[in-house]
Amino acid sequence: MLLNAKGPGRGRTRIALITAALACGLMAPASALASEPSNYAALGGADGVAQIVSALLDRSTSDPQTRRTFAKINRPQLEKRLGQQICQLSGGGCVYEGESMLLSHGGMKITESEFYGMVEHLREVLDARSVPLATKNALLAQLAPMKRDIVGH
Repeated sequence: MLLNAKGPGRGRTRIALITAALACGLMAPASALASEPSNYAALGGADGVAQIVSALLDRSTSDPQTRRTFAKINRPQLEKRLGQQICQLSGGGCVYEGESMLLSHGGMKITESEFYGMVEHLREVLDARSVPLATKNALLAQLAPMKRDIVGH
């Protein structure tokens, strides 16, 4: 599978291919994750999502590729909102109460490199937690369309 490819340079290529596949409609529809409540359970429920978000932000705030994006964040607020978003997308019954992606990322001038760096961190965190491939793909499929409202604004 595409997400399991190993080797130098394959991470960004893999993510670019996933994004392209999503744009062409070759992967599961965006509603696939939310329609499967088992995806929320596969992420570990509320505790698992909180741990995923915390580990993701630990990586993203310390990696030179992505840390600029998080230099002035309110981490507790971001953890709460990102947790709500992942919970909602995975069918956990939460409601995301944050701003739109365009509004919350406006003025940040996030680059594609920063965006894909965070996607790679998420993939690594999900791998470390042994999240099933189908659940990882479904979550990435839900998040990928947000790129247009995050990068370059």
